[in-house]
Amino acid sequence: METMSRLLHRSIKNQIRNLFIFSLLITMCIISVIIFYYWKISIDGTMQYAQEETAQAVLQGIKNFVDVPLKLNENNRYFLEKGLLDINNEKNAAKFFGGVMRSADENVYSFSFGATSGEYYGVRKNVDNQLEFMKSNRQTNGSSVYYLLDDNFELGNITQRLGKFDPRTRDWYVAAEKERYPVFPDIYQHFVMKDLAISASYPIFDEDKKFMGVLGTHITLNKLNDELKDIVKNRRAEVYIFEEKSGKIVANTENVANFTIDKFGDFHRVGIENVNDGIIRNAYYIYENYKRNSTKEVKNGENFYIRMTEYRNHGIKWLIVIAVQENYYVTAIKKSIWISIALSTIILLISIYMSAKKIDQYLLPIYDLIGITKKFSAGNFKAKAETSQKNEIGILGATFNNMAEHLAILINNLEQKVQERTNELEKKNQILSQTKEELEHSLQIDFLTGLYNRRFLIEKMEEIIKKCDEKSKTLSIIMMDIDFFKKINDKYGHDCGDFVLQEVAKCFQECIREYGYISRWGGEEFLILLPSFDKKRAFGIAEKLRHNIENHNFLCGEIAIKVTLTLGIAVYDGKMTLDSLIKFADIAVYKGKKNGRNQTQLYENDQ
Repeated sequence: METMSRLLHRSIKNQIRNLFIFSLLITMCIISVIIFYYWKISIDGTMQYAQEETAQAVLQGIKNFVDVPLKLNENNRYFLEKGLLDINNEKNAAKFFGGVMRSADENVYSFSFGATSGEYYGVRKNVDNQLEFMKSNRQTNGSSVYYLLDDNFELGNITQRLGKFDPRTRDWYVAAEKERYPVFPDIYQHFVMKDLAISASYPIFDEDKKFMGVLGTHITLNKLNDELKDIVKNRRAEVYIFEEKSGKIVANTENVANFTIDKFGDFHRVGIENVNDGIIRNAYYIYENYKRNSTKEVKNGENFYIRMTEYRNHGIKWLIVIAVQENYYVTAIKKSIWISIALSTIILLISIYMSAKKIDQYLLPIYDLIGITKKFSAGNFKAKAETSQKNEIGILGATFNNMAEHLAILINNLEQKVQERTNELEKKNQILSQTKEELEHSLQIDFLTGLYNRRFLIEKMEEIIKKCDEKSKTLSIIMMDIDFFKKINDKYGHDCGDFVLQEVAKCFQECIREYGYISRWGGEEFLILLPSFDKKRAFGIAEKLRHNIENHNFLCGEIAIKVTLTLGIAVYDGKMTLDSLIKFADIAVYKGKKNGRNQTQLYENDQ
């Protein structure tokens, strides 16, 4: 059943269905990617155009706003440079400055001149939008005095007396004197109006290029908010301007305060990082990125496309953040995208459902055929497949019925043939097993002596040495050599030599059978492996072997042969290698032969 379940998971129906769904999904994905790609290009192109158009309009509006004081200075500087205005004549000065202020833009709140001597003259608008002439000179002892001007610019009553005032200490004067060029110093708080203000400073030089003082036009920034609102009201955009150096807000279109006044009356500029509005916050991140990387990266927020733009003009360094909302066309495109996704999903689901139904209908005869095969596998050969359909399935059913008939005939004789084949296999297995045992035995035994051969004993020694290392045990080996064996062969013939080897092997087997392993090492050499034997016990066994051979009656036919052995013993110390152990036993045999043969020698470290 488990196998059938796995087959059903890989069934033709599932494969066809999966192939259809996969092909449909791939096709829809490719089409969707192409459509979404061009939709995205269309959206980005539309919004980039809207961003660019809005940015240009905002920049032009700021330029128009800032150009007002610049042009006011530029248009009136000649009166001072050419000496056409006697600045010390209060009536003439009042008419000059008053006339300029009456024709000036409503954003201008003050127009003045500060001389190198420290004298100061000009006209300002008070809180009631009236013009006041102001002066600070020797006559006022350096204090600021303000006179109300009538419609003919005649001096009226004194409206205010303030403390000492030296224009040379003001930022607008210092900046123009330093730059020697028209310049805007930093934004400051207007000391009368509760507003931000900025001054356009123009250095004045006489015809001999001698510095005379600074002409200044001073404007409030509150009107800039209103002008920005007029620019973006039909463009679905938000604009924020802030100083590049400080990050403080200059103006905005969202009625966000550009400054605050605390309960003690202290004036505080508002930085972008202190505003909770999400768009401004996003703009702040762009501002931070701008300071680090100097990049004008465009980052899109939810339903907003945000752009950073610079404004530079005579010392002004402002950064402008423009957040353009998606317009009607972009919204319609996005709506069409979601509708397309929904319709595509519905079409996909309907196609999958219809294909599944049709596949089931087409493959139903195959499932009937599967049911018949189950009956066949259970031994019911009477069941027949349907062959009425004139298609591939009908042909498959007829072929299957023909195959079932042949199977029935074959199965009837199958058991007898299986039994015969089984008996044959059992006999062959027995022969094979016996042959294997004989082969393994022949690979371990010396054919002449019946002892283990050299290969077997080396493997056994390696195995036992490993166990000695693991269990800290010892072992001994005895290397034996038949004395003057070559003379036996030469004197009595190789038949007697072989007889001696066989008899010696029998003696060894009787003596060593229960203690260890003995092998014919080569020619007339033998090696005995004694596991767990120390040198004392190994020496005793060696002497026993030597005496047995010396006292044994070797009778080859009628020939009596005297045989003796020289034996060398080596004991494993837990460190030496197998080759070293065999070498040391061989050295001991060599010493025994050198000392007269027919003796047992124990290898010592000093050898």
